[in-house]
Amino acid sequence: MATAEFDQIADVYDETRRELDHETLNGIKEMLNKYECHSILEIGVGTGRIAIPLVKAGYEVTGADISRNMMGKAMIKGMKNLFLAEGGKAPFRNKSFDATLMAHVFHLLDNPMSVMIEAARMSHVGVFALVRKRSGDGGPRSFYGGNDSLPNDEGTRKFVLERREHFRKIFEKYGWDPDQSQRLRYWRRESEILETYPPDDLNVVSDVLVNHNIEERIARFEKGAHSFVRRMPDEMRREIVEEMRTYSRSPLALGLMRPRREVYQLALWRSERLLGQE
Repeated sequence: MATAEFDQIADVYDETRRELDHETLNGIKEMLNKYECHSILEIGVGTGRIAIPLVKAGYEVTGADISRNMMGKAMIKGMKNLFLAEGGKAPFRNKSFDATLMAHVFHLLDNPMSVMIEAARMSHVGVFALVRKRSGDGGPRSFYGGNDSLPNDEGTRKFVLERREHFRKIFEKYGWDPDQSQRLRYWRRESEILETYPPDDLNVVSDVLVNHNIEERIARFEKGAHSFVRRMPDEMRREIVEEMRTYSRSPLALGLMRPRREVYQLALWRSERLLGQE
């Protein structure tokens, strides 16, 4: 299922994601240099959003992914050394690389530990993972203003509550639970792994404010930029898009689109420790 979903979104993946910023890239490079890692296997290389900047910075990067279409986009951008392979069944010998890197992959894995052990087998140093610290808000909630707090202004507060109710009715109509969406459960998996298997090293590599744009958010949803959106019935997606457009036409909506703080961390699990857990 994951293969098909990523094959479907390959054409819109890059245009609906924020580019890798210099702060994050520099943070990744600092961690790799700290442990003297030059040859890297990226599991879940996708369209090369991280691998290609690392290659341009002088690292030897090999990519593995389950989606031909995603890697096809990476090839068009000049990425070489690509392999169609699952993270838990990679076709490489023991210690073929200095390190393995995974970026935003944990939430897609049914058994993350088995993939981490396989990654450790191929790595001299260990397994790096880029993860994002999340506040708990996400999924469909982000379309109607979030759930952390309500505005103090009575008029704006009423507007937000009405919008939330409209979205909730759409989700209930089609049997979807916006509070327990599969996407939100997936993202929680990153924090669960960090708690269950504490890394040997964990550093913040970037802490930036990202401005929201309502039209861009609507366009991402309309294009089906996320797999959970593509699983929605077409009529449900159209109703949500129309509700989002109604939301965006209100002057009150602009005041609610505050910059969002995005914090990314790079975790490292040493190979010898992971392999000792087999």
